[in-house]
Amino acid sequence: MPAALEQLGVRIDFQFVFIFATLIWTRTLTMVAVVPFLFGKPVPMPVRVGASAVLALFAYPHLVPAASPEILQGLGALIGLYLKEAFIGLTIGFTVAMIFYGFEAAGGIIDDQRGMSIARVLIPELGSMGSLGGQFLFGLAVVTYLTIGGHLFFFKAFFESFALMPVLAFPDVGPGLMPLIDFFLRITGHVFVIAFQIATPVIIAVLVADIILGVANRVAPQINVWELGFTLKGYIGVLMLALTLTVIYRFMEIEFARSTQYTNEAVKLLEGKVPQPPPTGEQPPQYPPPPGGK
Repeated sequence: MPAALEQLGVRIDFQFVFIFATLIWTRTLTMVAVVPFLFGKPVPMPVRVGASAVLALFAYPHLVPAASPEILQGLGALIGLYLKEAFIGLTIGFTVAMIFYGFEAAGGIIDDQRGMSIARVLIPELGSMGSLGGQFLFGLAVVTYLTIGGHLFFFKAFFESFALMPVLAFPDVGPGLMPLIDFFLRITGHVFVIAFQIATPVIIAVLVADIILGVANRVAPQINVWELGFTLKGYIGVLMLALTLTVIYRFMEIEFARSTQYTNEAVKLLEGKVPQPPPTGEQPPQYPPPPGGK
């Protein structure tokens, strides 16, 4: 086949095309496998693989060089390139995925506080059990992220990573892995901060209800406080969550803007640069309003 094409004046280095395209696809596939707002676990694996291949084909014409460069010789170097691409895709996807899991953890804390931790919902697509509040806040986070256009900023940062970290080159690891490890620890810790900040109103309301029930038990011991507490705390938890939905939506906008900062910071760390932390108290950038929005 290559000989026949060469006779027609078409010279294509199929080996280079295959290696270069699969390297792009490796970075895209690992990113798609981690990011929940794009193709989460409910989406079948063939769909995720096919979607990542479409994204890789979209990026290929913009990244392929005019002349086929000489690829690193040796199987070890080629395997290193594939591992590098997989690591970059996982790291970039991890920076935005952890924010969503923070909101899911907040729903789990709320269910625990209102005495509904035993009530789990079966998710057939995942083949596992999930928290009612966790699934609600997780779905709300996905819808909010797509509504405010967060996926556009994420894709911009992801595809810019190909220019900052070329496919056929290894990044500079001068600063070492410690800044990247510290970055991962900071993001993981921020997940717990998100969870407790969202669940705080429910925690306080349930605590006040427990105090009132404790006083009522002292005043009127004949009242079945144990049974009454389950019903009362269940209603209070749902009511407080409903009353704070507007605040939660605004909080999600701020956190998703911060996740864009995390993505850009991860790209710089992978590039071999140590980004300067933002000044204390500085607010993250805000997303522009969606088209047609007020």
